[in-house]
Amino acid sequence: MQKPVYKKWWFWVLLILLIGGIGSLGNDKELNDQTIAIATVNPVEEVVAVATVEPTTTPISEPTVEPTVQSTSEPTQTVASDQLPLSKDEVLTYTANLTGKTFIKEVKVGTDSISVIFFKDFNEYKDANPNSGITKEDYVDYFATGDQINKLLMQETTRLFKQFPSTATVDMTIPYDGETYSVDLTKGEIESFYNVDFSSITSNDIWREKISDRHFNKSDRQDFINKFVTID
Repeated sequence: MQKPVYKKWWFWVLLILLIGGIGSLGNDKELNDQTIAIATVNPVEEVVAVATVEPTTTPISEPTVEPTVQSTSEPTQTVASDQLPLSKDEVLTYTANLTGKTFIKEVKVGTDSISVIFFKDFNEYKDANPNSGITKEDYVDYFATGDQINKLLMQETTRLFKQFPSTATVDMTIPYDGETYSVDLTKGEIESFYNVDFSSITSNDIWREKISDRHFNKSDRQDFINKFVTID
């Protein structure tokens, strides 16, 4: 006769293992329930930190550029003295400072010519300058002293050629004591007399070396008068 199953040893071993497995499942369920409960009561919050510091940004600076200023007026310039036609304003400005300027009646400026005319006598000068304090004696003393007329005719005409190299002719007329002293010079004549190319006179040092220190003396003035001056 066969034994009942519950009397066999392997039945009890299997039963124990089965009971243990069920208990284990119950414990896992309880543990899971506890874990869920804990998570529900004390949820783990993830804090997302918000940056409270402004990002450091290097500003892009615009280059400092000074605006180009457009001049509203033409700069004051002296027209090159070798240009034609001659500038009347420049010539008149210069001749206003010539030796003997007080008694100059008129300066005429052409395209390439300059003409300087003195008053014919003291009366004409006085009529044109009624408020002048210059007396007739002053007038006479000025022209009669030394070789003043010769100086004017030679030196001041030479300075005009030097100051305005494009000038082709210079003439000067000085009436005095019933006579008229005059010169009518060309550039070629004046360069030949001084033996110098006036375009090479580019500084005061050269002017003194080649012209004034060398030739502005009584002897050379007389040579100039003999060669170029007419007396009527």
